[in-house]
Amino acid sequence: MSPHPFGVFTAAVIALGALLLPADHIAAQQQATVTGQVVGARGGNPISDVQVYLVENQRGVLTGSNGRFLIVNVAPGTYTVRAERIGYATAEQTVDVQGGSPAVVNFRLEDEALGLDEIVVTGTAGQARRREVGNSISQLNVSEIPSPPSNVDQLLQARAPGLTVTQGNGSVGGGAQIRLRGAVSVSQSNQPIIYIDGVRMRSGSYARNQQASSGAGRGNNVTASPLNDINPSDIDRIEVIKGSAASTLYGTEAAAGVIQIFTKRGSSGAPRWTVQMDQGFSRLRPFAPDVDVRPPSEWEDPNAATYTGPLGSYSYKYLNMEPYLRDGFRQRYSASVTGGSENLQYFVSGQFDANDGVLPLDEEDKAGIRGNFTFTPLNNVTLQVNTAYNRTDITGTPAGNNAQGLTLNAFRRERNYFGDPNPDSIRKVLDQDITTRIDRFVLGGTLTYQASDAFTNRLTVGYDQAVQDNRNIRKFGYFQFPGGVLYTGAHSFEVLTLDYVGNYDLELADDYNLTLSVGGQTVTNNERAVRGEAQNFPGPGNPTLDAGTTQLTYEDRERTINAGFFGQALFGIMDRYFITAGLRMDGNSAFGESLGLQAYPKVSVSYVVSDESFWGEGMGDLKLRAALGQSGRAPGTFDAVRTWEALGYGGLPYLEPENLGNPDLGPERTTEMEVGFDWAGFDNRVTADFTWYRQKTTDALFNVRQAPSQGLPLSQQENVGEMKNEGIELNLGFALVDQENWGFNLDGNVYTNSSEVLDLGGAAPFSAGGGWVEVGYPVMAARGTTWQNPDVTADPVQCSDTTPAGDPCYNLDQVLGPQQPTFVLGVRPSLRMPYGLELSAMGEYQAGHYIQDGPTDNAVGRSIRWPTCSDYYLLADVGNRDATTAEQRFNCEASLLRGDVIRPADFFKLRDVTLRVPLGDLIPRSSNAVLTLSGQNWYRWRNDEFPVFDPEMVTNTGFDNQNPGITEHIPPPATFTASLRINF
Repeated sequence: MSPHPFGVFTAAVIALGALLLPADHIAAQQQATVTGQVVGARGGNPISDVQVYLVENQRGVLTGSNGRFLIVNVAPGTYTVRAERIGYATAEQTVDVQGGSPAVVNFRLEDEALGLDEIVVTGTAGQARRREVGNSISQLNVSEIPSPPSNVDQLLQARAPGLTVTQGNGSVGGGAQIRLRGAVSVSQSNQPIIYIDGVRMRSGSYARNQQASSGAGRGNNVTASPLNDINPSDIDRIEVIKGSAASTLYGTEAAAGVIQIFTKRGSSGAPRWTVQMDQGFSRLRPFAPDVDVRPPSEWEDPNAATYTGPLGSYSYKYLNMEPYLRDGFRQRYSASVTGGSENLQYFVSGQFDANDGVLPLDEEDKAGIRGNFTFTPLNNVTLQVNTAYNRTDITGTPAGNNAQGLTLNAFRRERNYFGDPNPDSIRKVLDQDITTRIDRFVLGGTLTYQASDAFTNRLTVGYDQAVQDNRNIRKFGYFQFPGGVLYTGAHSFEVLTLDYVGNYDLELADDYNLTLSVGGQTVTNNERAVRGEAQNFPGPGNPTLDAGTTQLTYEDRERTINAGFFGQALFGIMDRYFITAGLRMDGNSAFGESLGLQAYPKVSVSYVVSDESFWGEGMGDLKLRAALGQSGRAPGTFDAVRTWEALGYGGLPYLEPENLGNPDLGPERTTEMEVGFDWAGFDNRVTADFTWYRQKTTDALFNVRQAPSQGLPLSQQENVGEMKNEGIELNLGFALVDQENWGFNLDGNVYTNSSEVLDLGGAAPFSAGGGWVEVGYPVMAARGTTWQNPDVTADPVQCSDTTPAGDPCYNLDQVLGPQQPTFVLGVRPSLRMPYGLELSAMGEYQAGHYIQDGPTDNAVGRSIRWPTCSDYYLLADVGNRDATTAEQRFNCEASLLRGDVIRPADFFKLRDVTLRVPLGDLIPRSSNAVLTLSGQNWYRWRNDEFPVFDPEMVTNTGFDNQNPGITEHIPPPATFTASLRINF
């Protein structure tokens, strides 16, 4: 049997590390070792991933999941052994090492909730201690998250205030919409930019698998996320900065925030293996009221005054989808190894996922491998290389909003496109092949050169490439297109990053320090797509485009370059007063030709009050902070130039005007101020992080009407608008019970957001991406129907100046509120029990926003009997329509329904419940093992005015879509996972 490529690769890495060991290291194999265990001071539980090293020569290792460590080949002498980990106070011990015998050092680390000396990278020029940073940074340490997340979207969900992650679709392979502090644009993407190990990656969604000539609901109604190509088990930590006050150094593209992912690194020492197996299933939870809406002709007793008989063969709580649903089996297998020498450390991992969806054709297979290497050829030179390759194969169910969509036809029962609710008829739509293959390769290298104790240089080069192959076939003999239809799309996405930062530390005098930083960055995005369609094939088989009698082709190419440079000065006094000032200058290929470079300034202050002599020892740690900064959002690739569309008629080519062009077009500019504090007290048993923020976007890009005499389209983007966001973020943590064998923690966060359109630059109010934009109203507002006396029993009429005060009437297209939540509350309780058992939960409540219910609107408008109208049917079906209210008639009679159905989207979800069971060394030859049982999204509460579907069901036409509207798709399912993690 041929060797597995993963095993060959791992063996090669270990062999390379051995070859790079210097001779004196090999000769030192007989020298002594330093060993021990690191546990928590409170519960006494082992702590993994603690960096334990000898201060004198920086040699060290990471602790395993059992808290143990072993530093080998230590020459005799006296050493200071230091233990460091984020969230714990650094500890040191002095040890005498004797030749040939082990020296034992054990640590009990105290919690350090505030972590003022923790190192952060995102939003800073080089590394910075948290005490020096004047803006808020949320840091997620993956090792502290109890449940094994299925993807990075789930990993981020409900973890930090100001961060909302909306998983809007129940089909496999779908990505999530991510928002940081609401929306800062109505025309450009509000998805934050993403970095992985310093390398910029694609932030937007992959291409949707749908025909270019068909509607948006075609295919499996899913867009995949590049973020979910990353194996969550490979991630060490994630840093999140939420606005322009922190993202200035990222320039033109960072107004919506920045998320940076740091994957795991190797450590010197013998190889340490980790294997993990996850098994589980997903199940769709009910999403409609379980009421019978059959007409009287289907009653068992047609003469009865109310419904009689059983509910029938359909489960109305699934809107007739039950014959097609299943429990989707989920499985994941992963393995990693870490180790190395003083010169070379490595982390190598591999994974395989196989997930079935709840819809009948849904399947997702993933495979990936990662290799992270740290090479130190000289004492002052370090090279870090990060590589990853992933392959994703998605098979989808036709579940979109169209005539060949399973969900649409099931929802509409007898009024579907078959005129027949029989599942055997509806299953004909499943005779489609909808497949997507994504090959993703990421390569990054960071060279750090310590020219002197004061001068540090860091150069990062990165390349992120994704190749996507979409294929959508309605086979020969398909019931609506007997000749068959084929769509294929070949897409390539490339991001090239080049980033340099230099830092020079100056000690001006005792207790006065100055760090000067300069740097530059360029990010190049290339997107290419070749798409084709064909129809009417000569016979069955696996068709190609040239086999169809009708053929269409499309080609798209886009290239954008953003480049800039910056300077920053960080002035520190007595290691507790810090002032930072910086300036970023940017150019972008999407700017108008006459615009030139754009400047983005920043300033921040940080004050560690608890380091003052007047601060009492029992008052805890306190840091005050404030920041003011700018960043931007570039226009679209071709928005600034005059463009034409090439067309043809009668065999002759011609050009049609497409875009007027604007040589002065520039970026949207967001200025943000934030003020807050970080506090930990009562022996670190209570923590609080508070931030007030205010964002103002100027030069917002709106489509402005142009003079018809120019002979081009009547609108053109211009920098004319203004809008704002403001709110608070509060993160609280309480260690309510803290005994050796028992502990109970309660953590939570609160986030608010209030947005308003301030100026349209003279433009008329307009709709953009499904939201309404008008001065004085929330950004991207939802418009719907408001009522006067809706409970009066009468036919509804539209309100006018002559409508009597007591009569029922309605007003159409009234602004109801924002589409993004204005209030979010997260709660995370955890219980620590004897024998190391841990039980944790996470819940999230969102409120204050509205969502469009498209299926209800479409169904009632087609006279389909719909569960939201069951109370109306109970009266009207037995001839008692006169007892129905005006609002009931308006919402349930096709002849009276007007406008969109808009509902308040307040909801609560129990995101996660997890039980961790440590198995110790119960498994032979293992050093530690943990069994984890977790369930996600099994409980959901929604407000009384939201009777059907799920308030998180955003339209999955891409993450940049601004409209969180429901179409004919299913909500995300609940999942259960059993995970076994073993360390060797």
